[in-house]
Amino acid sequence: MNKKLILSLLAILGLVTGCGSHHQAEQEKVIEVNGYPKDISMPKAFIQKIEEDLAAESKVLNPVYLFIPIQIAFAEKSHDTLVAPALQYAFPKGGGTLDLSTIVKGQGSFYFSFPPEQFKEKDMPELEHLFYVSQSPVTKIDGEEFGLGCGKWLDLKKNFPSLQKKDFLRLNTTGNRHLHVLAGSYVFVFRKSNQVLLTQITLTDSKNKSNLCPEIAAEGADQL
Repeated sequence: MNKKLILSLLAILGLVTGCGSHHQAEQEKVIEVNGYPKDISMPKAFIQKIEEDLAAESKVLNPVYLFIPIQIAFAEKSHDTLVAPALQYAFPKGGGTLDLSTIVKGQGSFYFSFPPEQFKEKDMPELEHLFYVSQSPVTKIDGEEFGLGCGKWLDLKKNFPSLQKKDFLRLNTTGNRHLHVLAGSYVFVFRKSNQVLLTQITLTDSKNKSNLCPEIAAEGADQL
């Protein structure tokens, strides 16, 4: 993957190693998301990459796709930015979609992360890819550019350890900066031999659709 694009995304995200303290909740609110997502659609480029990885190790070109659950977490840095000081969402196998308008309620900063405990299960294979597909156009706010661009994607595998830290990825809600940074799909690909474990999270905002890319089926996408 183009290193300049990755560095550009990191600059857009404003990724920082956590220093200083942020507002701590006495107890994290865990929300179980019921139901199952619609059929997962993946760009053909992703599927091609997975099959290329398999071909590099074996002549077996018939991957077995399995869906796994996923958890994501939010924590306030600024008081009254979110509907609760700390939130954790547990999605079923295959993941799902989260409407950020149901979480963000005020102006300020908060953190977003993928809790590490879920990736430490005994039989959990290592991460193969973490694809991020942006659903935000490049947008200027106070002279600074946010958003990667509609349909633009990157592999964030190298940043996976940092994205598990509670205070690494800091977002600010002023001018909907957080939305242009987070909006999109995060596709996790874990692999063991020819078994491919998949899950994804899509972050959007029903109250600010006009600021995001049109919700249309991605060209060149295959359903799994």
